This record gives sequence, C-alpha cells and structure tokens, in this order.
Amino acid sequence: MAHYDVNTYQDGKWWTFEIPELTSPAPHGGEPIVAMGQARHLSQVEREARELADVWTETEGSTVSVRVKLAPHIAAWVEQARGRETEGRAALEEAATLRREAANALLASGITQADAAVALGVSRQRVQQLVSH
Repeated sequence: MAHYDVNTYQDGKWWTFEIPELTSPAPHGGEPIVAMGQARHLSQVEREARELADVWTETEGSTVSVRVKLAPHIAAWVEQARGRETEGRAALEEAATLRREAANALLASGITQADAAVALGVSRQRVQQLVSH
C-alpha cells in the first residue's frame, strides 16, 4: 500500500490540496506538475486525495492511504491546543486526587462532613462521594 502526505490550503470556500510526492514532467522542460485537487469541506479531502492518487498512479481500490496535513500555522495552533487540553486534564485529575485526600484527612481528624464540605467549598453529599472512592 502506498502512503502519501497531503498538504491542504484553504482557498476561499474550498480546500485545495496537493500531493507533493506525485508529480509529472511539465511540457517544454518547465516545473514538474504536482497532483492537486479541491474539496468543498475539509472532511472530504482525504477521500478526494485518495481518489486522485489512485488516478495518478493508475491503481484502483484501497491501495493508497493519505495523511492530511494542515497548513503549518494552523497545525501549530491545533497541536498547541491539544497539548493544553492534555495538561488541563492532568491538572483536573490531580485536583480531584488532592480534594479526595483533603476530604479524607479532614474526616480522619474528627471534623464533621458538614464542616469538611464548608472547608472544601463543596456540598456535604460531595464530601460523601469523595471519601467513598
């Protein structure tokens, strides 16, 4: 199975894509012609690119896989957002662990669930949930 990277660019209301690995010689010695196509929606680029690669390489069926790549500045934002989401989830998990430990410590010291709830800024029912895990 052949694998190709597909570079995408937003072009008005369309997504233009190119497959740099698929080229043909240009007439009269000009620059090589790169396989290019368009899709109305980003979700359609992968299918369109696979079909273009099939035609370009004169193959049929599922013999081609593609990896759609966004423009570098967009890809950087997406990657940064994913990283922040991962950091955020880790911070939330750590906060939940700390809150459970605090609830257990407060109750172990003899404080009532009602007072522990006030100290933790949660309801008494939430304190019950925290210490039952």
